[in-house]
Amino acid sequence: MKTKFITCLCMFFSILMLGACAKDEETFTGNIIGKVTDSTNGEVMSGVTVTIIPGGTSRTTGSDGHFEFRDLEPKQYEIQAHKDGYSTNYKVVTVTIGYDTPGDIQLTPIAKEGQLALSTNTLNFGSLNTSMAFSIINNGNKAFNWNITGHDKVDWLSITPTSGSLQAGKSNAVTVTLNRDRITEYMEATIIINADNESMPLKITAEAESKTSKISLSSGTLNFGAEYSSLTFDIKNIGNAGDVDWTISGINEQWLTVTPTAGTTAMGKSSAVIVNVDRTLMPEGKHNTTILVNAEGESLKVTVNAEKNAGRYLEVFPSALTIGTNDNATLSIMSHNGNTAYKLTGYEAHGWASFDKTEGVISKFDASDANTIETLTLSVDRTGLAAGEYSFTLVIQSDLGNHNVPVTMTVEETQAGISGNAEIISCSDNLEFTLSDCKISGTTATIDLKVKNLGKSTIQLSLGGGYSWGYVYDDQGNKYYNNNLQVSLANNSYTTNSSTTDIPAGVMTKASIKIFNISELSSIFTHINIHTNQDGPLLIKNLAIGNRTPNSLESPKTTGNVRSCSDNLEFTLLDCKYGTTYTTLSFRVKNIGRSTIQLNLGGGYSWGYAYDDQGNKYSNNDLQISLANNSYTANSSITDIPAGVMTYGNIRLTNVDVEASEFSNITLSSNQDGELVFTNVKIRK
Repeated sequence: MKTKFITCLCMFFSILMLGACAKDEETFTGNIIGKVTDSTNGEVMSGVTVTIIPGGTSRTTGSDGHFEFRDLEPKQYEIQAHKDGYSTNYKVVTVTIGYDTPGDIQLTPIAKEGQLALSTNTLNFGSLNTSMAFSIINNGNKAFNWNITGHDKVDWLSITPTSGSLQAGKSNAVTVTLNRDRITEYMEATIIINADNESMPLKITAEAESKTSKISLSSGTLNFGAEYSSLTFDIKNIGNAGDVDWTISGINEQWLTVTPTAGTTAMGKSSAVIVNVDRTLMPEGKHNTTILVNAEGESLKVTVNAEKNAGRYLEVFPSALTIGTNDNATLSIMSHNGNTAYKLTGYEAHGWASFDKTEGVISKFDASDANTIETLTLSVDRTGLAAGEYSFTLVIQSDLGNHNVPVTMTVEETQAGISGNAEIISCSDNLEFTLSDCKISGTTATIDLKVKNLGKSTIQLSLGGGYSWGYVYDDQGNKYYNNNLQVSLANNSYTTNSSTTDIPAGVMTKASIKIFNISELSSIFTHINIHTNQDGPLLIKNLAIGNRTPNSLESPKTTGNVRSCSDNLEFTLLDCKYGTTYTTLSFRVKNIGRSTIQLNLGGGYSWGYAYDDQGNKYSNNDLQISLANNSYTANSSITDIPAGVMTYGNIRLTNVDVEASEFSNITLSSNQDGELVFTNVKIRK
């Protein structure tokens, strides 16, 4: 008997424990269960596609019109029901943990006659929803105007918009919003949608919210748009006892401020919160962020939407035009975030300045489209101007205001004339050249000449097309080519990046060669080479710049000894000049042999070097040799001297010790197994 009692007692406790375990198993999901019916007759509908959003999962109703979605996370979902021949209907439901949420929905047949149709004839807000939408549809073949009536007598809802026009085959969305503070019980209202001679009713129902929260918000969204900078919302104490303490968190944007961020609200009262947006701290474009109102263990979201439109503005490059001694300059203008009309002023009183374009409309700037950059060319005419500095302020006028660009230009003293033993050689039998003048303005030299085409076809004169097709050497060993050269022929001007200038057969015309950025120490152009398509260049030698005296044509003004260890090379020492931290040794060399000789500063550490009286050794990149039309640093291999040719050369030593006054040994090598050695060369400062 005792054993039976113990056995029963154990079974009793086991049942209790199993019950306790079952009770501890909690459910964290909910379900949506519903059916689809025809709004006109209430009959269930099969073959309806029901979709849930978010998630995108779909179900198709059977003969009982039933559908269900199970094991859903607790949150708000939208149900969409669709079937051909019916207007698609939408319904918003909220899933609660452990409950089957009803999702019954109706479909309305699309009207076969008439124009007006609605996506639904009922909006059921339930106890939680505050905003729902429906669509007004034009099923006819012509446009109609529509309006909504009956809503003006219902103080617990608002409708946007309440009227409009609708093209055939189109639809308009209408939003219905509840004021839940006025929903104290089950509420029902009917609004009428009117279109021309048709009217359709829409039933709206709502239930009082089952409130367990201590607070509510007057608005869950603040739309600042691009205009507003300050908006407010209210925090209301909807509890049934005592005050509520609240805080605001999640203010993560630099451009957003909230005042206050904490407070206490009495029962039944509201507290105002001000939200400010500072667009000076906001990047361009649309922005949204969320802040949280926290109280009594719950958090309510407030979504903040704001945008900053990009302002239109002009960008000008460069900000100032410093022309110096050049003849022209360019100015680029870009209009950001829209088109801008402009006009140039401020230059009219200065006869030396003119623009190729003075007004126009600049298209919105697009970095991938060069045509959206307005490029203006300023041309300078110095005729009749005295030497000096000239300036004015260019004004770019637009509806954005004035944009000022300082412009400065220099007129220097002009040295003109031909001096020295200038020699011009045309290697084309069909071209005849006459040297006219050589003048300098600042660091730009201009060589004027006349050229006549003696042949029977057009001849092309070029400074471009190849590394060596057009170049100039001065007596300092500097080489000028590419953008440092320009040739103009009659009314045509070409830089070295252009291909040709044409000289018609039998025509004589004026020509000019401009050399930019010439050295201030240069006094002569030792070699000028211009290419033609007649397989022969134009060579100009020993041309002095203005009235500068060509040092390489003078008698030697330096002392020193020169020894040639090659029987085929004959050297004459001409000069040794000092220039800041470099020294140039000028010499004349003649190849008295029968083959080309290579003079070298490179190819080996000891092939070319120099010593000064301070014990310094100069080699490699501290040495440069220029020979007639060729220039090589110590890292280059050879300079060629054709057989029987006499030419001028320079040896430049860079980074020279300022205390140095004499070079005790300068050595160059040649491929004739002999060296050129300069000793005891004095620096002429």
